[in-house]
Amino acid sequence: MRHSIAVTAYHPDKTVCPPDHTYTTGNRPLTAGCTGRSQFVASCDCAWTGTPSATKGYAAEMGRRHRTAAR
Repeated sequence: MRHSIAVTAYHPDKTVCPPDHTYTTGNRPLTAGCTGRSQFVASCDCAWTGTPSATKGYAAEMGRRHRTAAR
């Protein structure tokens, strides 16, 4: 089975923050009505889901570790 990892950003109210929402380099939302990203979650095609992370980089790293361990 192929393991394809996706990292999804979530708003503080647990709704998905779409990729088209723009942010400053300081991670402040530029899109009107966007409350900001509070967590990131990595998920895999095999139904694995990582624990919520404060940073996108760490969520992606958890996904890479899952993909490596699943080989």
